[in-house]
Amino acid sequence: MAAIRSSLTRLVRTPVKTALFFLLLSFTVALVCVGGSLWKLSRDNLKRFEEIFMTIGTVEQTPERMEQRAVWYANLEDFRYFNRAVYGETISPDVLDFEGAGYLSGPEQRAYYEALPQDYAFWEMEGGLRQFMVVEASPVEDCVPAGPVKMELKRVLYSTYPPNVVYFNLCDHNTKDPQPLYADKTYVMALQDGIAHDWEENGSAATFEYEPLEGPFSTQADSEGKRMPSDLTGNWIAEVTPGFYESKEGQAWLKLCEDCVLRGSKHYTFPVTATEDLNLVMAFYNKQAYLLEGELFSEEDYKQGNRVCLVSAAFARANGFKVGDPLHLALRYANYAATPNIGGGEGRLKADGGIYEPFEESDYTIKGIYDVGVGTMEGGWGYLLERNEVFIPTASIKNSNENNIALYGPMKGYTTAFRIPNGSESIDHYIRLWEAQGVDHVEITFYDGGYSKLEAGLKNMQTMSSVLLMTGIVSAVCIVIFFCHLFVTKQRKQTAIERCLGMTKGQCARSLLAGVLVIALAGSAAGGFAGQFFAGHAAAQMASAETFDTRFSNGEVQFNAEKSEEEMLAESEDGNGAVRSAYLTETDWRMSVVCGGLAFLFTVGLALSGICRNLKEEPLKLLAEAE
Repeated sequence: MAAIRSSLTRLVRTPVKTALFFLLLSFTVALVCVGGSLWKLSRDNLKRFEEIFMTIGTVEQTPERMEQRAVWYANLEDFRYFNRAVYGETISPDVLDFEGAGYLSGPEQRAYYEALPQDYAFWEMEGGLRQFMVVEASPVEDCVPAGPVKMELKRVLYSTYPPNVVYFNLCDHNTKDPQPLYADKTYVMALQDGIAHDWEENGSAATFEYEPLEGPFSTQADSEGKRMPSDLTGNWIAEVTPGFYESKEGQAWLKLCEDCVLRGSKHYTFPVTATEDLNLVMAFYNKQAYLLEGELFSEEDYKQGNRVCLVSAAFARANGFKVGDPLHLALRYANYAATPNIGGGEGRLKADGGIYEPFEESDYTIKGIYDVGVGTMEGGWGYLLERNEVFIPTASIKNSNENNIALYGPMKGYTTAFRIPNGSESIDHYIRLWEAQGVDHVEITFYDGGYSKLEAGLKNMQTMSSVLLMTGIVSAVCIVIFFCHLFVTKQRKQTAIERCLGMTKGQCARSLLAGVLVIALAGSAAGGFAGQFFAGHAAAQMASAETFDTRFSNGEVQFNAEKSEEEMLAESEDGNGAVRSAYLTETDWRMSVVCGGLAFLFTVGLALSGICRNLKEEPLKLLAEAE
């Protein structure tokens, strides 16, 4: 105890050196703790955001030019002009399959399938439908249907609602000079509800009239996406002559009616979208569509092609479906040109004039029920989901659809997408490889929910914290070496005197070490506490400063406000529509303990090394060297 008291007394006698050692050691330990804590915090945040965020790319074939199309409006007696995109040869999604792309899922050009309606209800309250009918009729008198002309109904081949009239008005609204019709002839024609000429004057009392709709036509494509040749013209009207329905043209009209019957009396589209990854569907990616009940598809569902499906909440309510219920799907044809929300304009008949029979029919299990949030979808109508849209894993379709492709079109952002690893480096790497392919008229847009900006900020933080950490370590080592030299190595004379006075080596060691231990322990503890405090304060400041715009813009990566429930728990929204990003701000106190402990142990170790060297020397030799 006397040796320890002597050591502490020596510290009191040199207050400047003691205080300086304490302050400098505390400062450098705090620097090490701040650097280490922020480095670990930024690494943990990167891991967390890597799990939360994902990067997808949407692919769109760009048009080669735009051309103006003139459409005649009979009620206005004038043309209206519309711009129409003109594409070159359809580019296959196979161009995206190149070495080094590093896809996590995709690329896929999604198809949606029309399924037979079965006996399902598609609306909770059934409403009216647009009238569509295929009828035989004759004009009351010779006429040109450039305006409303009176027609006599002769025969109904198909009608959404049974017509209860003998005469009806007809106008070829979109043809300036339509072909003349003769009273002594009978015509088969495809008609739909039209716009009355006197609607603006008489409103609901306007004279009801029908207008032409496409007749039998086909857009069937082969497995390579090329349009199959067909004799079907799509003309809305044909003259019925003796033996007409035995001809190829007449048979096509009958098949058109048969197709309408096959689609069901309610005449609703029942779309089924097949995908390799729900995250490639923009509505699910940006969380406009979210899981309401059950589960989303698993990796096993995608890989093994389990027959499971997701249905919309509206569809489930209309039919009383629950998770686990079976859903019978009979898939007729595939549309690779559009999404169910906008439809594809596909012809109802096959190229040979036949109808599309189901090529895949089986029972699926409802694994989850999804709902859609309120609001519009960035990017346009094609990105919205249809009310009764059903999702299934692509691999669950076991039979080939090569003979049932009703329409194939260029890649669009709402049909073609892929997923790659997160990070700006991954995006830049992909862009370099893609540009090397030399494919023209294909535009790729990346979305990562703001991960690139978060990553850049966190990597900058990691770099700064690494600099702080290395600066603190170097400073701490230099300071400990310097003060151990002052308090231990330069005390060789004191050690020699004590040993000459009869003190043992152990007592001499305690005399030198006690003071260093006290300063080292106090400085390391104070530095650890200070480092923990400043690191937490810096982390909080960093998180509060990072905000991101919630809106997407084409070609620009931005932060998206629509998050999953887990992400929402870690975010707070300010009053300007910007979302404060969900940083982890709680620093790990163990990092401060480790840093302070290592600094203390290093000081003790260096002091013991100096003491051992002093005690190895003979006392008289030490005194002589001191003199």
